[in-house]
Amino acid sequence: MPKKKKPVLLTKKEALGRLDAMIPVLYRNILNALRIEATMETGNSLIQTLEDKTLPGADAFNAIMQSLAFDLAMHVSRLYDVGVKSRHVNARDVASIPLAVRLLRQKRCQDELKRRARNWLPHDHSFANVFEQDCAKALARASAGYAETFKGKFGRSGLKTLKQFRDTFMAHSLMTDTNVRPIYNQLFRLTDCARDFVEDARFAVNGDNSSLKEKEEIYAKHATKFWRMALLGDREEVPMWQQAD
Repeated sequence: MPKKKKPVLLTKKEALGRLDAMIPVLYRNILNALRIEATMETGNSLIQTLEDKTLPGADAFNAIMQSLAFDLAMHVSRLYDVGVKSRHVNARDVASIPLAVRLLRQKRCQDELKRRARNWLPHDHSFANVFEQDCAKALARASAGYAETFKGKFGRSGLKTLKQFRDTFMAHSLMTDTNVRPIYNQLFRLTDCARDFVEDARFAVNGDNSSLKEKEEIYAKHATKFWRMALLGDREEVPMWQQAD
């Protein structure tokens, strides 16, 4: 009879260390995903406003969009990667939302994060109680937001399709490739859910409350300028003081 594997236990310090290591990785991934999503959305939106949607070199535009979609799928699949299931969850060396939320829902981690929040301003503890409450609210939002990811028309189906696409196309070239691929609405919804989760989790773990929606709006403005120039020839005049020497 084979020996039963011993459970891989994490101390509270190790669990918090994992969260501290995960959050910056998740943040980098979601920034890249948001930049790609904004570029795709603004390009598609502009196309829909054109009276004549027949563009010269349309195949090139479609190739760009398809490449962006594949890149977005890669980032989103990383964000929702559960790791190798044959390994104990505590032994998986993966930074992902499912593994992060598992730790964020543990009472010992929540208690320690709220305790740490009281010290977000180490030289001024007058807001300690407020910071602790803010941390608790962010933890609750992150947990509820993750649960919300699986709901709706494009939630659970999007995750399932993304997993199949990753396994049969992106990670490998399997002969069982069924040509399944996530649609834009699935990718966009999962990206937005990941955005909200990472923002709340980042705030709860290290007190950084920078808005990812604001960053997304900036990316969209830059993408709009590019697509208007590329598709309409609408080149904005650059003030002389901004021009390079």
